[in-house]
Amino acid sequence: MVKIRIKDVKVKSIAVPIRGKLLRVAGEHPGRNVFTLVEIITDEGVTGYGETGGGGFSLAPLIEKLKDQLIGEDAFNIRKLKWKIASPITATYYNQLLPQIWFPIETALLDIKGKALGVSISNLLGGQLKDSIEVSAYIFPTKDTETVEDLVTNAEMIVRRYGFTSIKLKTGVFKPEHEIDVVKALAEKFPHARFRIDPNGAWNLSQAINAAKSLNGIRIEYFEDPVWTMEGLRAFKQATGYTVATNTVATRFEDVPNVFLRGAVDVILGDPHWWYGIYGYLELSATLWSLGLELGMHSPSETGIALAAMLHSAAVTQNLGYAIDTHYIYLEDDIIKKPLNIENGKIKVPIEPGLGVEIDESQIEKYENFYRETGDYPYQGQKDIVTIPKLKFRNCKCHV
Repeated sequence: MVKIRIKDVKVKSIAVPIRGKLLRVAGEHPGRNVFTLVEIITDEGVTGYGETGGGGFSLAPLIEKLKDQLIGEDAFNIRKLKWKIASPITATYYNQLLPQIWFPIETALLDIKGKALGVSISNLLGGQLKDSIEVSAYIFPTKDTETVEDLVTNAEMIVRRYGFTSIKLKTGVFKPEHEIDVVKALAEKFPHARFRIDPNGAWNLSQAINAAKSLNGIRIEYFEDPVWTMEGLRAFKQATGYTVATNTVATRFEDVPNVFLRGAVDVILGDPHWWYGIYGYLELSATLWSLGLELGMHSPSETGIALAAMLHSAAVTQNLGYAIDTHYIYLEDDIIKKPLNIENGKIKVPIEPGLGVEIDESQIEKYENFYRETGDYPYQGQKDIVTIPKLKFRNCKCHV
């Protein structure tokens, strides 16, 4: 059998501006996202791309040091390369960075394999169950939407523009009563919409339970990490009866038995970034299916490269029962030639070979330069001290 060998690996750091200074529990977003791109070049001239990002820091320095472990290897033998790069013993030192290091490498390898064989990644993985993927409206407050009315107006514009029917509201920024009023106002505007509430664990148990009871009668899909700890989530779930999702207390395969045995959550929000790539996400899917837990998809933020990988993951996963999250609507620009289109709340899964998106090298160069000018940033706002549960919420103009 002919083998396609890895000839070279290029790692690049880019920064892409986003629309607005988004507010979240960790403070004010600096207005750009940092991404790490991996380009794998083979001796047959087939090139694959992958991407990771979301935390404010480039992972290029770490991935650069792995190049020698990849060059010369068979690009088709993805399983061997995973255990060469991402063995559990390595996770002892890299912890949650390791899956984010592996994800862009695996994506690039799958891109190569799909292109070489003339099939899309989802067909490479056995075939699409869905040809389009529902996505949620990811609504953040900003410095320009510090009243309920302003935030609802902005959210309404987003929902109507893209046709969303699932609305995710980033909370834990203002006082709970402010955010409760936002959900109620949005529910009046969109009575048939489904809502997911995500305070990033900022509320204490009392605040979380009071918020949940205040929203009785509204179509709540789930509360995502309403409190921080696993025992707190179990207590919230028991007290309110609401569906509970997490991407904090279950972020590794070792966590899954614990949340299952404690009955702490119903939905684990996996994603290829944090769960060892597309194959890892499929392994998580099978694990949760066997335990009777549900599967969603979290978004750390992504350009069209990683979003395409997320779409392929979602397309082949039979037990993904919820719209996936994405920050894509906030990017001011993209590094693929034809940005992915959200219509009627859904994105079509690419069908061309590999990832199915065409890279725009001039855009990569542009945003490499922007990264050089602006650099990395801490995920937590530089002026913010963030306690969990949160002791001080941002002042708004409508709740004294």
